[in-house]
Amino acid sequence: MNTVLLDQRLRDQQIAIARLMDEAQVLRDENADLVAQLETARSPLAADVYERLEAVLRPCPAAPAAARAALTRWLSGNVPIEVLEDARLLASELVTNSLRHPDLPDDAALRLAVQVREGALRVEVRDPGTTGEIAPREPDRVYGGGFGLKLVDQIATRWGVNRTGGTQVWFEVDAAGATD
Repeated sequence: MNTVLLDQRLRDQQIAIARLMDEAQVLRDENADLVAQLETARSPLAADVYERLEAVLRPCPAAPAAARAALTRWLSGNVPIEVLEDARLLASELVTNSLRHPDLPDDAALRLAVQVREGALRVEVRDPGTTGEIAPREPDRVYGGGFGLKLVDQIATRWGVNRTGGTQVWFEVDAAGATD
C-alpha cells in the first residue's frame, strides 16, 4: 500500500476516534448524576474520614448534576430529607451561576465544600471568576435567569459572598436533627 493511502486511512481513523470521544463525553454529561454516584460508591465516603466534604467539579454542563450527586451521597442519613432537597437545589443554582457568570479560564475548576456543624448545613461554591455582580435580581420569565440567587435568598437561613482569590458564594440552612 502506498503512503498516501496509509496517511488517508490514518486520518480517517483519527476522525472516527475523535467523534467517538465526543459522543462518550456527551453521554457522560447526560448521565452525570449516575456517574458521580458510581464514582463515590467506589471510593470511601469523605464523610467517614473528614467533617467536611470537598469536591472539585469540571466546569461543564454536568457540574450541577455532579454537585447534587455528591451532596446526596454525603448527606443522606445525616440531615433531614427537606434539608437535603434544599441543599441540592441551592447548590445546583450556585454551580450554574458559576458556569454562566464569571470569566472562567478554560482550565478552571469549581470547588464544592459542604459541612454540617452546630445544627447548620453550610455549602460553599468557589470559582476563579472575578467579575460580575452577585445579587438577587428579578427573574426573567421570558429569556430565563434571575431565579438562582432569589431562591438562595428565600430558602437559605443566611448566605454571602467572598471575592478573595476568585468568587465564593456560600449558604447555610438550619439542619435540625443533623448529625455533626
